[in-house]
Amino acid sequence: MLIILSAALPFTYSYADTTGTAPPPGAETAAAPGLDEAWSLLSGYDKKPGNILESIKIAEGVSGAEPDNVEAILFLSRAWLTYGYIEAGSKSELVRAFENGVKEGEKAVKLEPDNPDAHFFYVANLASLGDTKGLFNSLFMLPEVRRELETILRLDPNHPEGLAMNGALYYYLPGLLGGDLHISEIYLKRSLGVDPHLSSARLYLAANYIKQKKFDMAMEQLTLLVEDKKPSFYPDWKENRKYAIRMMRSIEGKARMEKAGRD
Repeated sequence: MLIILSAALPFTYSYADTTGTAPPPGAETAAAPGLDEAWSLLSGYDKKPGNILESIKIAEGVSGAEPDNVEAILFLSRAWLTYGYIEAGSKSELVRAFENGVKEGEKAVKLEPDNPDAHFFYVANLASLGDTKGLFNSLFMLPEVRRELETILRLDPNHPEGLAMNGALYYYLPGLLGGDLHISEIYLKRSLGVDPHLSSARLYLAANYIKQKKFDMAMEQLTLLVEDKKPSFYPDWKENRKYAIRMMRSIEGKARMEKAGRD
């Protein structure tokens, strides 16, 4: 069960960010001293290897000095998730990253149980950890993943990442476990209705259409992603854009093969 990211199709998460480099709106005022620098590093993880770990070190310093600082804890949960998919070089490193992300997510949920972002980053790391460890762990965690997603949308029915993750869940699950491409499509469209620039949701919607063999609709979504001028979070979009281009080439290749077969 793959929920968040994979070597073939990543799911990323973002806050609205029209500049592509700044922290989320309000982060500068809400964050403790030091977190602004951490956000700057994380927002530029595409520019320099090591930026993610450096941002984690800074946030850990803030969290160590202020154990109840939810902003710092949420940052760490998100940053460990990002590190796992962007820089981890082995399975053991992936497991360590996601376990750290789960631990920080649990702290955030305990401190602010009504914070949908706390639940999101907790469940995003949990699902990623289950997938990394293998099918059994993923299936074992499935009830908790579902409960957390229900909690996110109960707290915020328009949470774009929560909606997109629901869409991803229905996309990946086999039919016997409740997978449904049409339900997946509904959730992904709802996510994009809230945030049209959330590249992960658009990438999943394109993948959904490919599974449904709606190749023209998939190409439309991929083109929108590739040509997006205001991505929600630039470095995530940059990564997803690479996958989108590969998917477009794959669709074009299939079209050429089908045309050759007809000829």
